[in-house]
Amino acid sequence: MQNTIEHIESIVSKAGELAETKAELWKLKTAGKVSETVSSIISLMTIVTLIGLALTIMSLGAAYFIGKELGNIYYGLFIMGGFYCLAAFIIYIYRKSWIKKPLSDIIIDKIIK
Repeated sequence: MQNTIEHIESIVSKAGELAETKAELWKLKTAGKVSETVSSIISLMTIVTLIGLALTIMSLGAAYFIGKELGNIYYGLFIMGGFYCLAAFIIYIYRKSWIKKPLSDIIIDKIIK
C-alpha cells in the first residue's frame, strides 16, 4: 500500500514539473515571436521613414524644376501637391487590398512561424 502511494505521489510530482516546463516553454516561444514581430515592424517603419524622406526631397526638386519651367515656383508646388492628393485618393480606395491585407498577412506569418 505504501509503495502504491509513493508511486502516485511521484507521478503527481512529475506531472506538476511537466506542466511547469510546458508553461515556461510556451512563455519563451511567445516572447520570441513577439520580439521577432516587433523588430520586423520597427525595421519596416525605419525603411518607410527613409523612403519618405527621400521622396520628400525628390518631390521638392521636381516641384522646383516644374515651377522653373512654367515660370513660377508656385505652379510646380501646386502641381506636385495635386499629384500627391491624387495618389492619396487612389491609395485610400485600394487601401484594403494594397496595405491592410498584405500587412496583416506578414504579421500573421511572423507570429505563426
